[in-house]
Amino acid sequence: MNGLLYVAFGEKFDQMAAKTIAYSQRFTDLPITVLTNITNRCAGWAKTRNINFVEINDVTGNNRNYKTSMINYSPYDKTIYMDVDSVIQQAGIEQAFDKLNGNDLMLNIYGQWVGRVPLSYYRDAMKILGVSIPIIIYYGAFVGFSKTDMAKKFFLEWNKNWKKSGIAREMPALACTVKKMPDLKLVRIGNKAGIFTWRIQKGFCIQHEYGAKFWKMFFPKG
Repeated sequence: MNGLLYVAFGEKFDQMAAKTIAYSQRFTDLPITVLTNITNRCAGWAKTRNINFVEINDVTGNNRNYKTSMINYSPYDKTIYMDVDSVIQQAGIEQAFDKLNGNDLMLNIYGQWVGRVPLSYYRDAMKILGVSIPIIIYYGAFVGFSKTDMAKKFFLEWNKNWKKSGIAREMPALACTVKKMPDLKLVRIGNKAGIFTWRIQKGFCIQHEYGAKFWKMFFPKG
């Protein structure tokens, strides 16, 4: 069985997830699992369907601990994870799972650093984790995975490397973990795949951070 997975810790992100998932369900009937630390969830969830909540008794600030170990909580054979500030904006997400056939992981490429690493928190993480350039950077807002032994090993290492790096963001540890696991069966996708986009643009199935007005609704002070 294939399904979608989200991590929605804290009241604001509970509200955000209810809104984005309700919108996304215009374009898919896939089952959805939401990892949450909220027991009294917002009224917006009444507009959604086919949702399985996994309640985790932990503080909101520990949300990335569960994002980097999310394979342990997914009930699906093949899973696509999205950040809660993403929406499915057109039909076709079901076909994206085909890219996981025979593979452990699917990631969307942000870019590649060859001559230098421009961001200090990546430099710090790479030094701590013993990784050097060249390195491929991936978005953390979209992760596809199969329930394989190698995928389970990947998430175990990602979680461990995220904690070891001491960097709040999970993307530096993601890039480093992938590089340290050459035997990982990884599907790298980019704009030509038409699956995920960071910028506001049509023609992509998943749109991340889809507009300033949306953000102001939940975070009026920025």
